[in-house]
Order: sequence, then structure tokens, then C-alpha cells
Amino acid sequence: MAYTPVRKVDVPNEHWDRLYSPVACAVMITTVDREGRVNAASFATCVRQNHEPTCISFTVEIDKDTYHNVLATEEFVVNIPSFDREILEKVRVVGLPFPRGVNELEKAGLTAIPGRALRPPRIAECKAHYECKVIWTKEWLHRLTVMGQVVAGSVDEDCIDKDGYAILEKLRPTHYCGRAFDNKFVASYEVMEVDMVYKGPEAQHKPK
Repeated sequence: MAYTPVRKVDVPNEHWDRLYSPVACAVMITTVDREGRVNAASFATCVRQNHEPTCISFTVEIDKDTYHNVLATEEFVVNIPSFDREILEKVRVVGLPFPRGVNELEKAGLTAIPGRALRPPRIAECKAHYECKVIWTKEWLHRLTVMGQVVAGSVDEDCIDKDGYAILEKLRPTHYCGRAFDNKFVASYEVMEVDMVYKGPEAQHKPK
């Protein structure tokens, strides 16, 4: 089923904290390198850490493109997919170990749209987006924890109410069960198994 464009509405800063609900969920994070090449990566846990200013954190392994890009540009965009099979299949594709320089959005059949404030694109098929400037990083155990401050937020117009709160039955954020579960996502106590629809060689990779 082809993506049907939905009008994105900008979210004022006083509503960023309200819309990021629940505070931790599975996301796709987009970055760019110094040459402007786009990278996208799936993350099982991305956490809203502070109310005002609204801050978001995640942790990435130090050999990943996201690690290099975040340190090089100090920008990233958090894109929140909904609990729907079609987009979660694409989340799994974006999570594959493609070589450096490959645009994962193209491999997954996702649509890049410009950010409102920063260089990394938003993912049109995701319903909410948080554009973040890095405020600190901490390297530990071959990983990097990144804390970013939200500088712009946007959302599909039917996923937010007049007071800036997320309409959860529309936004439908999802959670990843974890590496041991491999392909299971959860929302509201419902479990969905998501197939790997990408057939390239990277799909044979098994998480360590």
C-alpha cells in the first residue's frame, strides 16, 4: 500500500513534552554526515528525559553510522512509528547492518521530508518527529549515550488535540520487546510479530 501524504503540523515548544507519550518507545533516528548523506537507524529505546527544556536520549554502539554522524554534526531527528504492521516491517529493514553510506530510507521504501529546523530529514510515514541538538554525550562500554534538546517538533494533524496532547489511539506508539524476542513489538498489551520483508543479504544478519 502506497504512502498517502498527511499534512504535518508544527508543535509549539510548550507542547513538546505533552506529545512525547509514552516517554520511551521504539523509534527511527535520522542523521546526516558532514557531506549531507542521510542515515537512518532503528532504536528499541529512546527516552524523553526532561520536561522543560524537552530533552531526549538514546544509546548507540560506537561502530554505527549514527555514532559518527551525531559526533560530526550534533544533530538528530527522532521519528516515532505507529503500531501498524506496514511501518514496523520498515522499522526492521532500517535496523539491518547496511554498509556505511547506504541510505536506509531508500532500502526500506520510506519517504524523507525536510526537517523544520535541522539538516537530518523527517520520515513522512512516521506520525511524530523531534528534531534535536546534541547537548552532551557519554561514551561507555563501547557505546555512546546521546542527550539532545528538542528544537522543533511536528506531528500528523490528526494525532494531537487542541491542548497539545497526543491522541494515543491515533499516534499508536510502539515498544520493542528486546533482542531475545527478535521480531516482537508491543502496544497496549497487544503483541505483533513482524516479518522481514527485505530480501537482500543484510537480512541474513543475526543480532549479537
